[in-house]
Amino acid sequence: MLRTGKQYVDAIKCRADVYVGGERVKDVTTHPAFRNSVASVARLYDVTSDPKNRDRLSYVEAETGTRCNSIFLRPRSVDDLAARRRVHEAWGDETWGLLGRSPDHVAAFITGMACKPDVFDLHNQGFSRNITDYWRYIRDNDLYLAYAVVPPAGAKGSEAVATPQKKASTDSQWGENAGLRVVKEDDSGITVWGFKILATAAILADEVLVGNVLPLAPGEEKSAITFALPVDAPGLKLLSRRPYEKLALSELDDPLAYRYDETDAVVFCDNVKVPWERVFAHNHIDTARAIFYDTPSHTLGNAQAHIRLLSKLRLTLGIVRKIAEQNGIAQIPAVRDTIFGLGVRVAMVEALIVAQEARPQQWPDGYVSQDRQTMYATMSWTMEYYPEFVRIVRELLGSHPFQQPADVSVFDNPVTAHIFAKFSVGDSAQALERYKLMRIAWDLVGSEFASRHTQYEMFYAGPRHVTRGRSGYYFRWDVVDREAEKALARLGDYDRLVKNRARARG
Repeated sequence: MLRTGKQYVDAIKCRADVYVGGERVKDVTTHPAFRNSVASVARLYDVTSDPKNRDRLSYVEAETGTRCNSIFLRPRSVDDLAARRRVHEAWGDETWGLLGRSPDHVAAFITGMACKPDVFDLHNQGFSRNITDYWRYIRDNDLYLAYAVVPPAGAKGSEAVATPQKKASTDSQWGENAGLRVVKEDDSGITVWGFKILATAAILADEVLVGNVLPLAPGEEKSAITFALPVDAPGLKLLSRRPYEKLALSELDDPLAYRYDETDAVVFCDNVKVPWERVFAHNHIDTARAIFYDTPSHTLGNAQAHIRLLSKLRLTLGIVRKIAEQNGIAQIPAVRDTIFGLGVRVAMVEALIVAQEARPQQWPDGYVSQDRQTMYATMSWTMEYYPEFVRIVRELLGSHPFQQPADVSVFDNPVTAHIFAKFSVGDSAQALERYKLMRIAWDLVGSEFASRHTQYEMFYAGPRHVTRGRSGYYFRWDVVDREAEKALARLGDYDRLVKNRARARG
């Protein structure tokens, strides 16, 4: 099915057990901390279900003959990868990439897992059927998934940042008590207790995938559990961070925080029962990690991250360019050079996205994904570069964000409205446009909402040594090694030539 925005809103109404500080939220669809973000997600579903977008953003599923959202398409060709990209682009452009974990992100992870279900049966536990059944369930209902796949800080062993060693876990007692683990199992399923982070957008979602994207150590088998549950599963609680939407003064004062704060949450499972059919990995640390990296899962999922980041970079560059033009500095050589430099970076991201699909990675049974060398190089480069992009934009803004009035009420008072219009060197309409432009710019690079986005782009896939490690692992070292050997061999030939010439002279 192709879900509508209304169907999405109706489905999540009064479901999740959400806490903001000490307040328990009864309905995220009406609460001032979440209602506008819910509406933004609903618009995404309206984009894909719109009849005029049907052929471009959906496909006919061969198993059922029904039309489904292309984020659930298991790709077998470059055309299929392009079909998936079109949804990422449509949704990224609708929100300017500000919903990092929009519904296409985790859906892509599950779709990638369903391309290679045999990995789930490394230990003959029968979980391959569970993952394919679950993919069909979320596909047929066009569901919104979030995930929590990292343990809290105190529960991370050294294996989270290094190659696992065959030794017992040395986690602290605090970490052992905090990290999510299996505490009971019976014929009907397992019971889990503990915490997982960081469930971005879980408060807006239908279901939560809980797993382990970081490696575990021998001795941590009880934590080697992967499962998915509805957000209203008994005992599952979501603890929200500070919601920027609730703090927004108005849509004009905080235009992006007002509508696109996807929220982040800590997941607490208080003796949550998970039926066996919702378990995908259990009691084996190799399977817990393999289902992400030995399937197309991690690659398909992170393609979304780069595509929606491109939307964010385009908006940011467009806004700062308008501000430079408005301030009369756009043609200053140094400013023009800086803006052109930002344009080079945006063009590079666009080219890298295209390159990921140009030479697709081949998987068993005819499936493909984006090329992993290019994928992980893009991930590492964009995560490291984004803070510099923001810094350069802030330099171009200078002190102008601080020259703006305290809030939009300046336009309600004829006296202050007239003063600000004079300050803006224009009439009241031009002054309002200037105010809107500056407020969007500040919400992109300077506000608390913007700071969260910088932090998100820096760490959404892990710290630098992790992302560089992935990039290094999938880099085609054989190519550079071959060139080095070729060059050395030629030098050897030259040495022999010198000796031969010496003999000839002798």
